[in-house]
Amino acid sequence: MRERLAAMSVFAQVVEAKSFSAAANKLGISKSLVSREVSALERALSVKLLNRSTRKLSLTEGGAIFHEHCLRIVQEAEFAERRVTQTQTELAGLVRVTCVQAFALRHLMPALAEFQARYPEIRIKLSCSNRTVDLGKEGFDIGIRMSHAPDPELVARKLAVNRKVLCAAPAYLARRGTPASIDELAAHDGVLFPPLTIKGAWAFRRDGRTHSVPVSARFETDDMDAVHAALAAGLGVGLLPVYIAAADLRLGRLVPLLRDFQVLPDIGIYLVFLPNRTLPLRVRTLIDFLVHRFEPTPPWEVGW
Repeated sequence: MRERLAAMSVFAQVVEAKSFSAAANKLGISKSLVSREVSALERALSVKLLNRSTRKLSLTEGGAIFHEHCLRIVQEAEFAERRVTQTQTELAGLVRVTCVQAFALRHLMPALAEFQARYPEIRIKLSCSNRTVDLGKEGFDIGIRMSHAPDPELVARKLAVNRKVLCAAPAYLARRGTPASIDELAAHDGVLFPPLTIKGAWAFRRDGRTHSVPVSARFETDDMDAVHAALAAGLGVGLLPVYIAAADLRLGRLVPLLRDFQVLPDIGIYLVFLPNRTLPLRVRTLIDFLVHRFEPTPPWEVGW
């Protein structure tokens, strides 16, 4: 099909220029190649398209009919090419983004609002989902993921470390006491998120040494916002991503505990996209904006 379209373009140019030589000069190819392209079209169609003489070219009846349609097809193809090129190079159009809800509501939405104020012609379609979305199959340009390591089949840019904090509400600590050591945690009520509670224990690191602390579940849930609500309600001690806990930590509604211990496992926040060398400018611009927005120190790490 590509070869046929190229031949049609050559034929249209010959008709416009009324000369094989002039058409060849305009197209930047040899006269013999122009002649071969037109002859190939005639053989494929089993129709003579041009009357050739030493002085001039003229369209046959079949050639005139074919030229009318040929010109329209070539123009449409050129228009389509211009439109595609334009979408790649202009700051306009739609960008589809997927992100976990907890991060989207607290940090991505304010960033996207600022981005769209700066680039009003770019539209955003945001999907909030806690499952791992297949960007290619589901038609997303960008995904934001919390993971140990990004998918090797995707291009990834790290936005931040997804640091966790051990914390509890002041009311709970007033009632049960504040743990002064890692060993005291086992005696406290745990608010558990299963992916961070491997084999019924929390893992910490300090001074290169790993500590595993068994915890009893007062409350367990598979949703981080529910963990947050349970901790704020004083149900126990638990682990939260700092990006969720930061506002309450600053206001004293949650109290950080054992801050000299690092919560394991190490997880990053990654911006991922398909390995496409021809990313539209609108997508590249949003990627760069978000990376710049959260580096080098994300806003949730400040002030508590």
